[in-house]
Amino acid sequence: MSMQRRLFRVVTGLMLTACGTLGWSCGPKKPAATPPPPTPAEAKAIFFAPDAQLRQTDAVPEQQLFTQLLVYRITVPAGSISLSNDFWKHVDEHAVDIPTYEVLYKNGVRVGVAAASEWDYFKEILDKQPAKTQPGAFSGTAARDIDLEMKLKVHYQDLFYVDNSGELVGRSFDRCDNLLRVAFQPAPRKPGTVRLGICPVVRSMREKIVATGDATFNPVPFKWVHPEQFYELNLSADIPLESFLVVAPSPEGKWPSSLGNTFLINDGRTEQTETVMVFRPITYRQRSGETKSVATTQP
Repeated sequence: MSMQRRLFRVVTGLMLTACGTLGWSCGPKKPAATPPPPTPAEAKAIFFAPDAQLRQTDAVPEQQLFTQLLVYRITVPAGSISLSNDFWKHVDEHAVDIPTYEVLYKNGVRVGVAAASEWDYFKEILDKQPAKTQPGAFSGTAARDIDLEMKLKVHYQDLFYVDNSGELVGRSFDRCDNLLRVAFQPAPRKPGTVRLGICPVVRSMREKIVATGDATFNPVPFKWVHPEQFYELNLSADIPLESFLVVAPSPEGKWPSSLGNTFLINDGRTEQTETVMVFRPITYRQRSGETKSVATTQP
């Protein structure tokens, strides 16, 4: 018995030595410890790549926006649109800054921005009137000096307007044309929004007598064109996507020498008519490899 006990002790010692040396688990297994929850920084690294991986090394190509400006010149009997409360209830007249709106309203011009979804309602109102529509289109990445002819070959006219300080200013013109100069470009920091500028211009024809010849007096009339911009009566508005700008006479346009009457009211053979201008910009994304387009006119 003593020999068997010694042999058992030797075998048991050898097994304990092997477990300690080789790292074997000879006892009962303990449950694995639960790992601690990740910190906010570690959780962010799991779902979001580091900033160094997200940072793009190559330059991002510039996205060119191509704009097509649709212009509708609508002629209706005087007062059918300018004095229609039903029409202007669907137009946001506060989309234009208040000082500009008030100056234009006093001078006989009423402006506002409407949603494209309201066009069917406006068309229903226009269909009830003997309206005449003249469409036009201008396209390009940006455009300046688009002259819309409102009245041509005016023999004589007086134009009085109220400036920004409330003073009344008057001018007289002979043999002139009344134009609306339009410019458009993408609005800064407003993707898809087009900044539209409109300025009234009177292009007058002036004549001067010039003497020619050495010995005899031979007068020759010399004519030149002098356009005059009324910057105090200009309009600048940001037109968002799926919207359009409406320009029409205001109730103050009944005065013959006001801006609204001079540009937007026409004297017919039997009745007066008024002109309503609708500006609808449509923005497209242009490919980076394409060249910039110049504004063109389409009938």
